[in-house]
Amino acid sequence: MMSAEETMEALREFAPQADNMTQYLTSNVETSQPLPFDVDHGFAEYIKANCYDKRRSVVKNSVKEVESDELKQQILAHGEMIEKIKSDPELNSNYRFDAIYNEEKMRQICRVLAQRTMISQGRIVEISTCGEDRNIKVPESILDYQTIYFPPEKRIQIMKNITFNKKDVIPVYSDIAGETVESISIPNSLLFDYTDVNYFNQTAEHNLARAVKMAAEDKNTIKCSCCSSDPDKKVIRCYENRNCPCFIMNEKLQKFQKPTNGNSPAKFTSFEPIHFTSTDRHFYQHMGFACSELCGCEAKCTNNVLMIPNKRLFPVEMFRSNEKLGFGVRSNVLIPAGTPVTEFVGEIIGEQIHMENVNWNNIEYAYQVTYGEDDVMKQLVDQATFSKNYKSLIKDLYASISYYLDPTVCGNYARMASHSCAANMELVRVFQKSLSPAHIHLVMVAVTDIFPGTPITIDYGNDYATRLENKCQCGTFACLNGPESREMKNASHAELTKYHQELSQLELKKWYKNVQVHFL
Repeated sequence: MMSAEETMEALREFAPQADNMTQYLTSNVETSQPLPFDVDHGFAEYIKANCYDKRRSVVKNSVKEVESDELKQQILAHGEMIEKIKSDPELNSNYRFDAIYNEEKMRQICRVLAQRTMISQGRIVEISTCGEDRNIKVPESILDYQTIYFPPEKRIQIMKNITFNKKDVIPVYSDIAGETVESISIPNSLLFDYTDVNYFNQTAEHNLARAVKMAAEDKNTIKCSCCSSDPDKKVIRCYENRNCPCFIMNEKLQKFQKPTNGNSPAKFTSFEPIHFTSTDRHFYQHMGFACSELCGCEAKCTNNVLMIPNKRLFPVEMFRSNEKLGFGVRSNVLIPAGTPVTEFVGEIIGEQIHMENVNWNNIEYAYQVTYGEDDVMKQLVDQATFSKNYKSLIKDLYASISYYLDPTVCGNYARMASHSCAANMELVRVFQKSLSPAHIHLVMVAVTDIFPGTPITIDYGNDYATRLENKCQCGTFACLNGPESREMKNASHAELTKYHQELSQLELKKWYKNVQVHFL
C-alpha cells in the first residue's frame, strides 16, 4: 500500500491541474453532488506541494496572530446562518431551526446519552429501561462540566481557510499557551487534501469499481421520477409518496431499527430531526436512503437527509488548545439535536487491505463502514430488483470484505472530531443511488443540542477509551480519567440521564439569553 505522501503524488499525476482535483475525486465514486467550488487564494501552491515539508513551508507563510471576540463572532455567525436559511428556496418555510425546549423530548434524548455514556464506560450489560429520574439530586460538581470552549483573545491563525473554497470557509487556529508565529508547530495530520466527497483507487479496489460501473445501469440504480406540475413548488414531497422507489427503500431501512419504550423509529427525511430511541446499535440499526440528482426531484425533496449537510449551514473552525490532544473542531452557532451536520469522507479502502496483507497504519483516523457477514445488507440486496450479476457481486463484497473510510490523504473537517466519553455526535449510514459500499455516506448526526463553542465529538469506541484510560482529557463529567470517574462508573442509568439533562438545561438557558438579548 502506498504511503500518504506517495498517494498524494499519484493524485497529482492524475489531476495535474489544481482546479481539477475536486472533479477528479468526484469522478472516482458515485456520490452526492459536491459543494460548489470557488478557488481561494493559495490553493494552487498548496496542492502542488508534493511532500509534507513543502506544504508545511507554504502554510507557515500565511501564519499570523489575530484578535478574537468570541461573543461577537457567535452573534454574527448566528445572524448570517438565519439569513442563509431564509434566503434558501428549499429551507425557507420547510426547515425549523431551534433548540429542544420540550422537557419530555429532552428527557428522551438524555436517556440515549446516558446509554451511550454507559457503553463508553464498557457497561453495556447494565443498560436497562430508564428508571424514575425526577427526584435524583444532581451533585453541584456536575454543573462545572460544561463543555463549551472559550478561546483566548489572541490566537494564532494557522490557515485562513483549509478548504481553499470560498463557498465553505473553515479557518484553523492554535491556542496553545506560549506558542508564537515563529515557533508554531504544524503536524502532518493538518496537511491533508480537503475534499467533500468519498473516492477510491479503481485499480486497488477492482471489485468496488465493477460494482459502481454496474450500478450505473438503470436496473441497478434506485431513483425516482417524482416531480410537480406546480412551477412554484420548490420541494417535492417524495417522503410522503408511497410509490417513490427512494422512499420505499428508505422505509425498508427504517424497519431494521428497534425503538424502545414504544417510541416511533427515527425518520431519515430532509427537514425533520433524527432522534435516536434505541440504545447501543445506532450504526447497525439506523440507516437511510436519500434521493439524488439523478431523480426527477433532483434531490430537492423531503426524502433527502443529505440536504442539510450539503447546505453547509453550520460555520465551523478547527482549533488546537493542547498539543497532545491535537486539533478539534467546533461551531460558532447552535447545532440542534437530531441535525445531520456533515459527512465523514475519505478514501474507500477494503480489498487492498485484505489482498495485499500489509500493515495498515491509518486505523486511528479511518472509520469502518461495512462488516463481513452483514446479514442486514444481504437481506436488502436480496429484496432489491437488481440484476442477478450485480446482486451477486454486492453480496460478495459485504460477505468477505470490511470497508473503511480513510481520510489520511483526502478528507474533511469531520476527521478532526475528538473522542469523548459523552459524545455529542453519532455516525450513521445513508445510501444514495444504490446499495454497494461505494454508495454509503457516513453522516454525523447531533445527538443533543450542541451550543456555540462546544467541540464536536464522537465516541471512538470502548477499546479506544480503555486504551486512553488515565490519559483521556475529554473534560466531560463521564470521562474515564476525570475526577468523577469512580462515581460515574457506578452511577445508574437514571442518574446519568438526570446529569445530562441538568447540563443541557443550563447551557440552553445561557444560549437563549444571548439570542434573546441580540435577536428577539
